Amino acid sequence: MEHRVFISYSSQDKEIADRVCGALEAKGMSCWIAPRDIDPGDDYPSAIVEGINGAKTLVVLLTTHAMASPHILSEVSHAFNEKKPVLPVRLSSAEMPAEFDYFLSTQQWLDASGGFTDETLKHVTDAVAETLAGEQFPKFAVKPKKRNALVAGAVVAAVGAIGIFAYSRLAPRPVDSPVRSTVVIPDTVTPPPVTGPKIWVNPKDGLKYVWVAPGSFSMGCSAGDGECQDDEKPTHRVNISAGFWLGQTEVTNAAYRTVTASKAEAKENPALPVRDLSWPQAKAYCASTGGRLPTEAEWEYAARGGVAEAFYGVPSKIAWYTANSEEGPHPVGLKEPNAFGLYDMLGNVSEWVLDRYYNKYDVEADAQGTHIDLPLAGNSSAIIRGGFWDSDLARLRVSHRTEQEHDLPVETAGVRCANDHR
Repeated sequence: MEHRVFISYSSQDKEIADRVCGALEAKGMSCWIAPRDIDPGDDYPSAIVEGINGAKTLVVLLTTHAMASPHILSEVSHAFNEKKPVLPVRLSSAEMPAEFDYFLSTQQWLDASGGFTDETLKHVTDAVAETLAGEQFPKFAVKPKKRNALVAGAVVAAVGAIGIFAYSRLAPRPVDSPVRSTVVIPDTVTPPPVTGPKIWVNPKDGLKYVWVAPGSFSMGCSAGDGECQDDEKPTHRVNISAGFWLGQTEVTNAAYRTVTASKAEAKENPALPVRDLSWPQAKAYCASTGGRLPTEAEWEYAARGGVAEAFYGVPSKIAWYTANSEEGPHPVGLKEPNAFGLYDMLGNVSEWVLDRYYNKYDVEADAQGTHIDLPLAGNSSAIIRGGFWDSDLARLRVSHRTEQEHDLPVETAGVRCANDHR
């Protein structure tokens, strides 16, 4: 169906979205709206991308639900990168998250925070008509506020960094077909726990550990993630057959001091994650607490927490990264945890895992156990995961991998230990 306007909205706001689409089409302006314009059997993320690419402009309904949704952020960012005019309709007076502020702060937007009335609807249709006619500033639009210095400083890092997520509006979320991958993902990740996490306190360093139950997931490129690198492929099914304990937070300076005096000087904030570790140092610390480094498969399984997309939540709410960190790490556990109850799996400091780095996945390799290939050879590399405080969104994605020399300290790298305590 030929269309001129893409309607971006949260599923909780479907009634308003349908009103907008109906009013536009009554005025002869065809719109693309999910799920109406997605044919049965179509790949949801691909259909969304095609819908945005085929539109002349995008109307985004900014409610509290929409501003908390990484899916809406992804749609806005794609329109931005495709240089499509974006018309934000502000339906909430809540502060706009930094990620949205970056993409929308230079746009003209309609203020409907007082309620979506018939008059508001007329303003929207008039503004869309003027935008399609080539008017740069529709007469009903409000001039944007200046963006703050933090957001402006994140501009270079943020452009193009957000992948297109899988969508879960009014149809089952398809996770089988990444937009830019030829690998078929056979099914979804194991659902996250529905109750609170099971906690164990390790007496060796006093840190809390969360029980990660056995399950299976699709490792590598997330469904619809346009930022995937070659070393994140092929996407493949992994079975985590044995449950394990994983540190609820990254190892802190305080915990590190209880085990070794070689790092985490007294002047360092005890609540900050320890950093500037090499792979052997991280491995040795975990061993000294009765644990081990998590395997790469265990780490990604735990980090996803049952989520198939590139992030397990809205980045600004779950991670310290370039847009909000103010160029340094923060005390652990201040952001929202994932569904397994784990904090800071993305951002803050990156985390060493056990495996040797290869530039593509061996889908037959063990995910756990004693046969993990370690970076012990002189020419081998190790892996850090999760991004760190100065990572952009592309490097913050849950599937992103970073190759590092295994025997040298990395300023931004810390550690989170696994444990097989029974």
